[in-house]
Amino acid sequence: MTAAQANETIDYPFVRLSFEGPLAIVTLNDPDRLNAMGDDMAQSLAAALAEIAKPRRRCRAVLLTGEGRAFCAGYNLMVNRKALAEGKAMIMPLGGAETLYHPMLRRLHALPVPLIAGVNGLAIGIGLGLAMAADYVVMADDAWVQTPFKNLASAPDSGLTWLLPRAIGVPRAKRMLMNAERVDAATAREWGLVAETVETAQLRARALEIARGFADDATVALGEIKTLIGEGLRQDIHSSFEGEAKAVGRTARTKDNLAAVKVFASGEKPVFTGE
Repeated sequence: MTAAQANETIDYPFVRLSFEGPLAIVTLNDPDRLNAMGDDMAQSLAAALAEIAKPRRRCRAVLLTGEGRAFCAGYNLMVNRKALAEGKAMIMPLGGAETLYHPMLRRLHALPVPLIAGVNGLAIGIGLGLAMAADYVVMADDAWVQTPFKNLASAPDSGLTWLLPRAIGVPRAKRMLMNAERVDAATAREWGLVAETVETAQLRARALEIARGFADDATVALGEIKTLIGEGLRQDIHSSFEGEAKAVGRTARTKDNLAAVKVFASGEKPVFTGE
């Protein structure tokens, strides 16, 4: 482990960032409010992602989870009590999605390394948006998700109108968005919304196990897989062929590629360095 990869914890307002070697752990840390997302938390999350992206960190995977009994209870409507009292309640401040929340989510989606979400409790609205930015989602078996926008007479945000139809199909996406339907963990797994569910007591240990596995894996190749899948959702198969050919060229003869090829015939497990 290099000096840049030594264990370290940075506390931001309502967000805790911990480094365990090549793994970064981001914890939404406002348990008294069920980790509801306000401007301070969103800004802190953006700052944590900027820290993770620094080359000296040599980060190879990121785990996103919540402190306490919730993952994220959506946008914190109580941050603007005066507006609520005046009947001006809204999911996010006007312009806030464009200037703060969506840029933060774009950065989360653009992470070049695997992102694992450990959904330890309810994930509502933007909370679900955060989870769906992940490449692998493990969810506590008593957790649930919901998109309650229509209950507040609001359009959705957080990219959910793009993410949900692609993840679970249009009919189910409409059920969730137009009915504000609450979806439990078992149903989320059945629909393919999450990769796996575990007992609540085992959630953190299992999420860490998965994240550490990715952090020790072939980072460059995993980043290319993320990019190719994302681009593939927006293009035809011929463009995907071209993208794959270029990506194969970029991964060929990386240190990890050479290590894997060297031991391939022997059945030994290669040791990857992320280079």
